[in-house]
Amino acid sequence: MDEEHLAVLLITANVGSIFEEPEQMFKPWLKEFLGCIERLEPCFVALHCQEVGGKNYETSMQHVNQFVKTILASEELVRYDRARVFLDEDYTAADKFTALGNLYFVHDTVEEVNIFDFVENKFVPVEGREVLSGNIENIQIKEKAKFPQHFFPEFKWSRKGFLRTRWNLNNCIFDLVNIHLFHDASNIIAMQASPSIYNGNRQQALMHTLKRFEGDQYEKVPMLIFGDFNFRLDTNLLIKALTAKTTSEQTLGKKDQISKIVYTEEGNEKVVLTVEAKGFDYHDKHEDLFFNTIKWLKQYDTEMTPFKDRLSEYEINFPPSYPFSEDVNDGKSYMKTRCPSWCDRILISHSAKDIIFQDEKFHRPQYNLIGKEVCMGDHKPVYLSLHLKPGKGNLNESRSSSTKSPRKKVLSINGEHFESDDIMDINIHDYAVFEKENDLVPEFRTSIRTRTESGTVIPDILEPQPTKVRRKSFQEIAMQVRTCQKILRQWPRIRVRHHSSSSEDFTDDHEENNNADEDKNPDNDVKSIATDISHVSLEVDDSVKMTPISTPSASPSSDNANKNLLHGPVRVNEHAGSSFSPRQSTGSPTSPANERSNLVGKSKVDSCCPACVLL
Repeated sequence: MDEEHLAVLLITANVGSIFEEPEQMFKPWLKEFLGCIERLEPCFVALHCQEVGGKNYETSMQHVNQFVKTILASEELVRYDRARVFLDEDYTAADKFTALGNLYFVHDTVEEVNIFDFVENKFVPVEGREVLSGNIENIQIKEKAKFPQHFFPEFKWSRKGFLRTRWNLNNCIFDLVNIHLFHDASNIIAMQASPSIYNGNRQQALMHTLKRFEGDQYEKVPMLIFGDFNFRLDTNLLIKALTAKTTSEQTLGKKDQISKIVYTEEGNEKVVLTVEAKGFDYHDKHEDLFFNTIKWLKQYDTEMTPFKDRLSEYEINFPPSYPFSEDVNDGKSYMKTRCPSWCDRILISHSAKDIIFQDEKFHRPQYNLIGKEVCMGDHKPVYLSLHLKPGKGNLNESRSSSTKSPRKKVLSINGEHFESDDIMDINIHDYAVFEKENDLVPEFRTSIRTRTESGTVIPDILEPQPTKVRRKSFQEIAMQVRTCQKILRQWPRIRVRHHSSSSEDFTDDHEENNNADEDKNPDNDVKSIATDISHVSLEVDDSVKMTPISTPSASPSSDNANKNLLHGPVRVNEHAGSSFSPRQSTGSPTSPANERSNLVGKSKVDSCCPACVLL
């Protein structure tokens, strides 16, 4: 690594298709991504993702958990001791959802790192690793917006927008903007005019974004904007050039609209080009055209032209980044669904040129694809490797709150702190918030252990402080049994004991004659249960010391005794055939059962135990 100039790696990746088949796609994608980092050895990595959670995000969003954890736990990123991960995943907030993901990693050789607070209008130090997921609207160290729907009048709904962060690395200040613009919905419509109507929609959205930044209240700093711009070749002009000596035949579809156009060579009727709404096939010359005639194709790549007074781009010497085959065994072929184009771009403001250092030998910017020969989904990630000058772009030193104190090695997920070594044992969605919990699809909701059956999230302020010594609860033993209600219904009659730690213990209540013996021996509170749960994966926190805690005896037939004991250690009445799904704690070993009953509108007197309230 260059000690004087900061090596920076910028990557944009539309990851939508890899979430459709995560078991097959994650491994090769991550191998190429991490290999690029290992090869270039940057001090700072910025990964901008679009379509996080996939095209079918309702059912695929749960896979984001494994994707992010694998990156954070990778050996290639061990020395990147500071990270900020922003994941806009809340599809229940339709008016705000963008499916954007910004992931930033800082090498331990970087001395000063600060990120901007857009509410307080100041920089704050970056310490440890932090993941911010779910609904991130109230996160102050980012600016996010979804584009107005009228920008894309052809569609009723979209998830296109931008997510901006501002960084101060060794007194070099710049903005990083993740952006996703709208695609071409139909090849037939796109080819009707030059430029196409889709081009106009994208131009409006990008200009809207740039003017927003130019007119806001913040200091103007160099900007690097990279994402899926969905820039397309001018298919009107391209098709005219490819079919100059052909005849065409149109096929009409519904409502007498053109559904297919076939171009054949004059004289021999050999098919040269076929265009459909979602089809673009240059037949036997398809691969050769888009892999080997890059310079010729660039004349039709014109969507950057209106922005040349604001933005610039390094020379493109790589094939179009979209649409590649999604076959995991084919990393070199294009799908014949769209005209291949350079959709994924990394652009810089003119002021950014002042903070970039380059020479002809060791500091030449590299602009290229990742995974040229490997299936990376329909979009190949695009990267830009460059070096930043120290001290350029500096605002006012008083605004930077950088610190010289020892770095804190901590992992934080939506405000909950963990040991960094435990990342693979954590579900990041357990600590996420969603605007409308009940709108989460069952597959996703049941993967989140902190959700109750009603979809209610227990606020952190109601969580009691964890105790160092507490009883081993059923909830810890059966952490993964939340969705197995069929198993729980087979359990014998249940009684619940609530200790001061709010842990829950369950006893077999079918042997009434043994109650007296149980009360005499407080260490014999938990009986074995015959239900077979051997096929269920159990997770137990062995780090917590478990010691038996005695509880006051009470007759299970006494209603008064049960009501009084609700205010302390409890043994409640029998509940034959009842079932419920225990909620897992958000970072605390305790479970606030009494507070939970208040949240759902049940009093302690109306219900014999909080377990019934959850039914």
